[in-house]
Amino acid sequence: MAMSELEKFMPPFEQSQPEKILASFDGEQKTVQDQVKQEIQNCLGIEQKDIERIELLKVENLPEHYRAQFEILHDERLNGVTIAVVPDELWVKGDQPSESSADKQLILIKKSYFETQENPDEIAWLCHELAHCQNFLDSQSPEEYQDNMQKLAFEDLNTGFPYPNNLVEKFTFTRQFQYLKEQGKSRDEVLEMLSHDYKEKDIPFFSRLLDAVYGE
Repeated sequence: MAMSELEKFMPPFEQSQPEKILASFDGEQKTVQDQVKQEIQNCLGIEQKDIERIELLKVENLPEHYRAQFEILHDERLNGVTIAVVPDELWVKGDQPSESSADKQLILIKKSYFETQENPDEIAWLCHELAHCQNFLDSQSPEEYQDNMQKLAFEDLNTGFPYPNNLVEKFTFTRQFQYLKEQGKSRDEVLEMLSHDYKEKDIPFFSRLLDAVYGE
């Protein structure tokens, strides 16, 4: 979704290679888990006692109905992503239900949104956030990823501010829309869902991507 507040405010921590996060959190990997929890605590501004209420998942342990959002990206590197399920009362990101910190290979998601039984993640924000992590891994450097967040994807749209009309969001929304199409969502259904979260001025950007995905 919007540019990650995590990326703005989270201090750097010891390099955590995806394969380290992928490994079991037992033994020496407990240190990695503690580092991830510290990053989350810094971002959310919560007390130490509350951090233990946040559940950490590896992608390979996602519930079955979320697996397809990972599998459509065809990238085993994403096994290294950590997903933090945050209790609603600790969530400070407003209406947005998820947020990624691609440089940390970390995704935050609101617990009630993650665990809902009715149309779980119908708009596939988890796929979107995983695509952010994938795009970061594909980048030549962290600086390239950040630069692409500021580069317009479609200059002729004259959107000014580069969100969502930037190269990174073009990549992530395209992957998200490809997944939704595979799930049987129509172009109009996707655009209707987006209209609840985005302004009218953003619609031309989404329409351009939807045209490419749906072949219109």
